[in-house]
Amino acid sequence: MNAATKWRRHAQSAVSAAVPAQLLILAATAAFLLLLFPFPSITPLFDLPREGEIASETIIAPFTFDVEKLPQKLDEERKAAASKVLLVLDFNQDAAKLARRKLIDARTAVTSPSEKAAKSSYAAQSGKELSESALRTIKKYPVLIDEALVVISQALEKGILAGRINVEQNPSSSSQGASAGNDGAISYEKEFVTLRKNSYESTIRATDIPTKDRAVEWMVNRLKSASHYDGAELSALYELLGAYTQPDVFINEPETAVRKEQAAQDVLPIKGKVLQETELVRKHQVVTADVVEKLYSYRKAQEQIYASGERMRTRQHNIGALLLIVLSLLFIAFYIRSFHKPLLLDNKKLMAIACILLVQAGIIRLGLLIDTKVVETLSGAASLAPEYIIPTSVGAILAAIFFDLRVSFSVSMFTSIFISMALGSNYPLLLTTALSGFIAGYVTKNIRYRFDFVKAVPPMFAIYAFMILIIDLINCRFSLAGLLQNWGIAAVNCSAAVFIAMVLTMAFEYLFDIASNMTLIELADMNHPILKRLSIEAVGTYNHSVLVGNLAESAAERIGGNSLFVRVASYYHDIGKIEKAGYFIENMTAHEKSKHTKLSPNLSALIISAHVKEGAELARRYKLPRVIRDAIMQHHGTSTVSYFYEKAREQDPHNLVQEEQFRYTGPLPQTRENAIIMLADAVEAASRSLATSSPKLLRDLVKKIIRDKFSSAQLDQSNLTLRDLDEIVEGFMPILQGIFHTRDTITKERR
Repeated sequence: MNAATKWRRHAQSAVSAAVPAQLLILAATAAFLLLLFPFPSITPLFDLPREGEIASETIIAPFTFDVEKLPQKLDEERKAAASKVLLVLDFNQDAAKLARRKLIDARTAVTSPSEKAAKSSYAAQSGKELSESALRTIKKYPVLIDEALVVISQALEKGILAGRINVEQNPSSSSQGASAGNDGAISYEKEFVTLRKNSYESTIRATDIPTKDRAVEWMVNRLKSASHYDGAELSALYELLGAYTQPDVFINEPETAVRKEQAAQDVLPIKGKVLQETELVRKHQVVTADVVEKLYSYRKAQEQIYASGERMRTRQHNIGALLLIVLSLLFIAFYIRSFHKPLLLDNKKLMAIACILLVQAGIIRLGLLIDTKVVETLSGAASLAPEYIIPTSVGAILAAIFFDLRVSFSVSMFTSIFISMALGSNYPLLLTTALSGFIAGYVTKNIRYRFDFVKAVPPMFAIYAFMILIIDLINCRFSLAGLLQNWGIAAVNCSAAVFIAMVLTMAFEYLFDIASNMTLIELADMNHPILKRLSIEAVGTYNHSVLVGNLAESAAERIGGNSLFVRVASYYHDIGKIEKAGYFIENMTAHEKSKHTKLSPNLSALIISAHVKEGAELARRYKLPRVIRDAIMQHHGTSTVSYFYEKAREQDPHNLVQEEQFRYTGPLPQTRENAIIMLADAVEAASRSLATSSPKLLRDLVKKIIRDKFSSAQLDQSNLTLRDLDEIVEGFMPILQGIFHTRDTITKERR
């Protein structure tokens, strides 16, 4: 059984042994998520305290409810609203016209030759008889009727009140507006009344509408000021105006009563709203009137919930939300098991994914509390959606940075389901959260510098802005003020999500020993202490590592791998040669004698293979990320130190040499990137022995090396496909041709 087969079986057994750990991580994640989920609950009824008592317990509102006014207070407010309604007066246009027509008809009676006939005509028109002296005066001076007609028309146009209104200067507090007295007059406590005239309403002073007696007095005085009349003429005018003046403004008591009733109904029984998780009263606190109103409303809301069967519906909703969250968590677990099998062997990375989900759930839980504060601050805002302030893209960003876009999308879907269920099946928010998470992951997947986090804010905000606009239009609640407020909240959300993700990136790198692209960029600095040592103490190995990095980067780009990681890991893959640099051929000069000539093949193989473990130890000492240490350990897999193995076989005539003594300890490359580093390392080392830059010979060399690694099972656990291997060949070729072109040029110049 060869080493590759052993490692394959070891990996399979490791997967089997990892199952309990995976299940434990999954169960713990589910348990913490359920603790973080804000399940709506129904609390038992409580005794309502009275004002002035000391609260015996702290009461927190478990749900949002309306604050209703106490019945006595509501009744007082409705009575006060009804008392503010003005008395309604109606102007009767027909009454005014009738009075004018009767006076005009009476004018024709003046021409009657018979005094008796004229007298009876006046009585028929006015409803009362005129005195004989007044009748003679009018027949003698008919113009008096014309003058009376003018002032009567003016008085009727202004309005003449039927009845009498007594305006009280100091109304009693118990008065309800207007009441009828024993003499038929109406006692009225307000200064103004409402006059309805010709389909229009106006508010005027009650004293501005005269009664009939005052109107007649006003008309006579107006005539006296315009002309000089003797006593007989004035007496005739008094009788004439008194007979033909009729009121045209009437008190409309039914309409006034309707308006009072409507004003009373317009007083809402609700005075405000108490949001979920708001403290209603604290233990040992004095119960005030405001607290009594809130507790009364809370008790009433509880009774309605119990009466409507809301308890059962709430439990059903909680169970459904629980199952959906667990199902989405199982989906992520299934996805990792099916498409990210290397993660199954890495409990730290599994724990990192679990922590990403828990951190995002915790942010949502905390955001719901901030959501409540926003509503309290902006309670008058139109179309306000405070849930947009919750940073829901943090998990997607972290998953994209530490893993890949597919894991980020899975986390986004989980987050959108979680917050949608937390807010009562808010499906528009589910879609908005999912889209913003997808965009956030896509923008940050290849982020290399801390400042690049800022570039993720505009596209995230664009998604929020667009979705908020669409949702407002669909719900028919669009308003510019509300739109701008929600956009502002969304901008805070996006900025906060990016900032939190940037801070958590460093924390996750430290806690779970994961390297982000930003860390890799920092490690790519050739002034790093270990690379500085490599460039001084092992110059040949340093140059070899740089070339391997170029080869690996080109190949990774061809197959869609992490080109940044393979380049940086290649720089460090041979740092274990620093301690014994002189034993490696790339560090020897052309005329230098090999140090292996005096050593046995076994010892030489031991020195050569030891650089892997020494490199991993050196990386640990310099606190390099685990992915770099893994690349160092895996870049030779379980391959054989072939030169010394063949040499040992030549020196052993009995053929007792065991190949296992000349193998690297492994493990095999577990990722595509580490397999690329293995191939690039072998290709660069072998290419130095070629004496030509012929593309055909270079391609044949590369294919032979890859074929050897493939046939010896060194690539079995790397997830590389045959198509990937073909692409790797194409990725190596441009770099190799460039290297050999430079070498040929230097050789020709030297010659």
